[in-house]
Amino acid sequence: MAASSRRARSEVHGALSGASFVRVAARADGDCLAAAGVLAGACEASGLPFQVSVVETPVEAERRFDGVDDGVCVAVGFDAGDASVRSDEASSASASAFESASALGAEPDAALALAGAVAAGRPPEGAPLDAVDGDIDRRPGLCVPTADVADGLAHSLRLHGDVSGDEAQAGALLAELALPAELDDSARRRLASRVALDVTESPAGERAATAIEAALRPHVLPDGPFATLEGYADVLDAVAATAPGLGVAFVLGHGDTPAVLDAWRETARAVHGRLRREAPARYSGCVTFDAADAPLRQTARLVRDYRSREPTAIAVGDDGAAVATHADDVDAHGVLADVVDVDVVAGTPALAWTTEDVDAEAVRGAL
Repeated sequence: MAASSRRARSEVHGALSGASFVRVAARADGDCLAAAGVLAGACEASGLPFQVSVVETPVEAERRFDGVDDGVCVAVGFDAGDASVRSDEASSASASAFESASALGAEPDAALALAGAVAAGRPPEGAPLDAVDGDIDRRPGLCVPTADVADGLAHSLRLHGDVSGDEAQAGALLAELALPAELDDSARRRLASRVALDVTESPAGERAATAIEAALRPHVLPDGPFATLEGYADVLDAVAATAPGLGVAFVLGHGDTPAVLDAWRETARAVHGRLRREAPARYSGCVTFDAADAPLRQTARLVRDYRSREPTAIAVGDDGAAVATHADDVDAHGVLADVVDVDVVAGTPALAWTTEDVDAEAVRGAL
């Protein structure tokens, strides 16, 4: 465990142990939303009153904490407040929150923490995996949240292909493959192979062949709330970005699964529809993309992975801009912070965003 992780967990544990009221402000992504839910569960188990909100940028977190003189403020994904929970090279934010919650004597939701870790791009691991005694299977097939495969394939935000955003086309693909009503491992392999073949014929070429691995061979947690752990992560990431109030209610245990799935579908239709209507503009080392009103983070990531032969994608839309990259020498967060104030930039070196109105050329110039 990294020293920074140990310090953060000790800091959070100390802050919550003596708190009279806890305010949590979480960055708007799946990992941080899950972490906030885990911390809130620990507060509830300890009888601590709490409030959870999802924010886009550090400055929004600071605004939530301004003038607070009762209780403690915990930031998830940002350095702010009295204590912070962040991902690092050793752990996702949700796994770190899980350990802090456990130290408080709570029995945190392991499935939620595992889904958060997957949303952060990490494998199921650490204390949350230990908590389920390793009772998690990996099987062939697609990483979707629904038992209805056509629904999952059409709305997955872990891939972009010919049937993405169109459930009728996804159903037609299943019919073409003559798959049985109840998929066995052989049928799942056939479907996964066909989907992988289709997406690797995309403009991104080899990059798509690598990216599609994150959408195949899912982890399955018995009695989990969704069909696969990766599907759970996909839903958390979508609602954190586009329906944060619904997402908070869900991770607090008060939400409705059909409602969050509807929000996930709506996000997917917006993203895939925009990707189908608009072509990226290619430059040396990057592409730019007009996202319009489509959710920015998912759009930038899928453009990078499935619509571009360049390593970096810049998506600019009605609500700001996002940069997604897999280039070792590009820091997406740093690029945006060169264009706007760092306090209005959030994310990671691989995927970052701002809610400020910026010009794609200005972002491209900062690469």
